[in-house]
Amino acid sequence: MDPKQKLIKNWTDSSSNYSNLIKVELNCFKKKAWTDIILENAGKNDKMDILDVGTGPGFFAIIMSQAGHRVTAIDCTEAMVNEAKANAENAGITADFRVSDGQDLEFEDESFDLIISRNVTWTLIDAPRAYREWKRVLKFDGKILIFDANWNLRLFDEAAMKKYEEDQKEYEKLFGEAPPSYTADMIDYRKSMPMCQRRRPQWDFNTLIELGYKKISCDMDIGDRVYNEKERVKYHSSPMFMLVIEK
Repeated sequence: MDPKQKLIKNWTDSSSNYSNLIKVELNCFKKKAWTDIILENAGKNDKMDILDVGTGPGFFAIIMSQAGHRVTAIDCTEAMVNEAKANAENAGITADFRVSDGQDLEFEDESFDLIISRNVTWTLIDAPRAYREWKRVLKFDGKILIFDANWNLRLFDEAAMKKYEEDQKEYEKLFGEAPPSYTADMIDYRKSMPMCQRRRPQWDFNTLIELGYKKISCDMDIGDRVYNEKERVKYHSSPMFMLVIEK
């Protein structure tokens, strides 16, 4: 199975589980936390045309629509888009959901004020191509917000694996249970994704500069704002970063 087939299979198989997770997020502090972070860094106060790349079950699409913006949300799997549509209907919002490849966009040049993605860029098979496409469809004064982490670096780095295992032990000690773990298929998929073995966001900085983006800033750890108590322990050694990128 080639990397693209693995990608589609992984997220199709995971669609229902991830949909359940975002239903929880929509009904806790995370909804406001994520809305605030995105709008604080969007660079505009008026109504925006937003592209949500890798929308999954639609969390970003829903909260940005509820904040009054026009949202186009894409995902590479039909199963995820179906979950997103159902979640959007339950939330009472309207967005343009499409099955589409984030590395080969169907939109015209300078279509969007803001491009957002969460836990998506690590899945990109050809990240430079994707970042080039995102630049093409971004308006001249637009911004890109990337939220991600070195989720799977431990599969390629012994030191990272050691820190991860320490986090798991601390989690069990504090909460009396083991955190969820990957299946063999999930590990195989992650080992096949090129972004998983890159050290980020340093790799992204270098690539984005080469592609001609004019300004890039980074918050290396936004976990205190978007994680609950258990997540802060579980993801201690792989903090979530935020890249704010200007065309």
